[in-house]
This record gives sequence, C-alpha cells and structure tokens, in this order.
Amino acid sequence: MIDSSQFSDLQPRYEAFEQLHTQGATCDAFRVKVFGKLHFLKRLKPEYSGDIRRQEALQKEFETGYRLEHPNLVRYLSLTDGAILMEYVDGETLSQRLADHPEYFSKRNTEKLLRQLLEVVGYLHNHQVVHLDLKPDNILLTRIGNDVKLVDLGCCYTDTYADTQGRTSKYAAPEQLDGRKPDERTDIYAIGKILEQLPCHQHFSKVIARCTAPAPANRYQTAEQLLQAVMPHRRRRSITLIAMGISIVILGAAIFLLSGQPAQQNAQQSSVNAQDTSVQAPVQPVRQETDATVKSLSPVTDVPLSAEKTPKDPQALMKKDFKRMMDEAYRATIANFCDSLFPSPSPTTGERWAEQSTEFHRRTTAIADQLVKNYPQLLESDIRQEAETRFQHLVAYVFNKMRENGNKQ
Repeated sequence: MIDSSQFSDLQPRYEAFEQLHTQGATCDAFRVKVFGKLHFLKRLKPEYSGDIRRQEALQKEFETGYRLEHPNLVRYLSLTDGAILMEYVDGETLSQRLADHPEYFSKRNTEKLLRQLLEVVGYLHNHQVVHLDLKPDNILLTRIGNDVKLVDLGCCYTDTYADTQGRTSKYAAPEQLDGRKPDERTDIYAIGKILEQLPCHQHFSKVIARCTAPAPANRYQTAEQLLQAVMPHRRRRSITLIAMGISIVILGAAIFLLSGQPAQQNAQQSSVNAQDTSVQAPVQPVRQETDATVKSLSPVTDVPLSAEKTPKDPQALMKKDFKRMMDEAYRATIANFCDSLFPSPSPTTGERWAEQSTEFHRRTTAIADQLVKNYPQLLESDIRQEAETRFQHLVAYVFNKMRENGNKQ
C-alpha cells in the first residue's frame, strides 16, 4: 500500500490503493478497488501536476477514450482531480509475453493477436482517432483468453485534438519525426515495427517492408488491407461467400423466368430484395453512361488494358479500365434482356437468361483476374469485391426492368 503523503488525498476514496511497478513517463499507475471491483488509475506525476499541457493531454485522453467502446480497447470510466479511472486488465504486456514466453507465438496465437490488434486499430481509425503510440508496451494480453487490450491514448490524434505530444522513437513513422501531419498510415508503420518483434517475423517480411515504407502512400492504406495481407485465408473466405451469393442470384433469377408463376414471382422478389438492398435504388444502366454506338465486342480476356506501366494514380486508372471492361461485358451478355418480359410467355427466355447471366459472371471473374494481374500494387480483395458488387447491381437492374415490362402488359 502507498504511504506517501502526496497520495493521501486519494487513499480515502478507494477500498484498496496500490502503486504498480510499471510507470509511464509522465504518469504514475495504480490499482484501486471500488465497490469490490479492481480498477486502473492513471495520475500525473507530482512534477507534472502543474503543467497545463500535461493536464490538457490527460483531458484529451479521457474525452477520446470515454466515447469509444470496443472489446479490445481498455474502457475509460471517469476523470477526477487529474486522474483517469479505467478498466483494470489482469494480464501482461506484449513486451513481457515476448520476453518470458516466446513459445506462445504459434501460428494460431499470432493470428489471433494480429486479428484483434488490427480490428481495434481499424475501429479507432473509423472513429477518427489515430493512436500514434502503438508499441508492445501498450498492448496487453489478458490472463484469461489471451485477448488483446489496447491501452494509452495519451498521444492520439483526433479531429478535435490535433496537438499530439510524445512518441516512442523506435516505432515512430518518419512523418512523426519531421513534423508532418499524421494519419492512419502512421499507425500502420508502427504495426510493421511491432511485427518485426514477433518470433515468426520472417513470415511477414514483405508485409513489414510495405508497412514501414518511408512514404505513407507506399504503405497499406487501412488496417483492413493489412489484416487481409497477414491473414490471406480470411480474404479467400470472403471471396467464397461473395461467389456463393452470386450463384444464388443467378439461380433464383433463372427459376423466376422458367416458372412464370405469380406466387413464385412475389416470393423470389422478396429474396432478391433481401440479398441486395441496391435493388431498391438500381444502378443506372450502362447504356446511359456510354455512347449509343457500340463497336463489336471481343472476349473479355482480349480487351487491352492501358499501356502505362507505372501510373501516377493506379487506383483511378484501375477504375477506368474496370468500368470500360464491365460495360463491354454487360452489353455482350444481359443488356438486351432490358426489353424482355417477366413473367415471360416463352420458356426459352429463362434458359437464355440463365446462360447469359452465367456468362456475364464468368466475364466479371475474368475481368477481376486481369485487373489483379495488371495492378499488383492494389489489394486483390478490393478489386474482386468491386467486380462482384457491380455484377450484382447490374443483374438486379436488368431483372427489375423485366419485371416493369411485365407489369405494363
């Protein structure tokens, strides 16, 4: 227990009051008990108690943390007399785990650590917060479950608190050292430096090189991109689920047109609307976005891409190529069905729809394959997801056009 008179004003407020061995540069840390429950208390060291900038930093940390809620982020509870009361985490830092139990870092445990860390960092970024002090000492692993708890928002950058103080040089990105404005890619750099500390770091050599690129533009741009890079099987699962959804769209539409039964039409309409909310506001037809005169089309795999090898803006150039190729694939397959009827008096209409929508999906997949090959600097899963999403929108648009035509009869 603490006997120092400098903390005597706090002792009566808590059932137990114990100073922890690990202390920060500007704050002391304590474990306190309130109504039988343990909490963590962070208070400015006596020599900084009169420093207005340190007080503002503590205020910033509390106000930022108090509005956030994530299972892998320590909870902020209250701010009283220059001290922050937080959730107490029974565990050890990543630094301690690396030093005392390097055998812990199996493939499975490492993947869990990285997944939870990147999910909580992505959560911060989505809430306009950049941590700016990511390091093993600020990552706790709980004793029960070995779950990640990210701590210490004292150096964070937000829209309302742009003045950042402090950093850990070993994990600081170049823009932190030369005074440039930080962003989420600054945290990506620090995560790359953390990856270097893991026993299995050699498996992430390419990922680390991209994370720690001096120029932010050459790093992963989001935590989600980095997560998909370190866990590629997660990306494959996502792509598989998308493909399954597309198959359901094609199969359902074919059944609609082949059956021609009004009752089945109503049931299947609800299914399509539930699967793709974009049906409520269909994408404008591609024919309105391009010239009226369309040249003869060659197979998707034969469509040439831009000859520029190193574009200044690969994302914009990829989108331009993607739109052109998808327009051509759409016009070559299902565009002419916009003039068809649903339900159709001819059973061959359903057969042709099933054939052409399947061919449109095959071409969409070929387009994604080609773009992934031509733009290796972009994230593969982003390209494939954009292609599949556009496919779904166009299929839904055409099917709605057929339904409108049928209702007019």
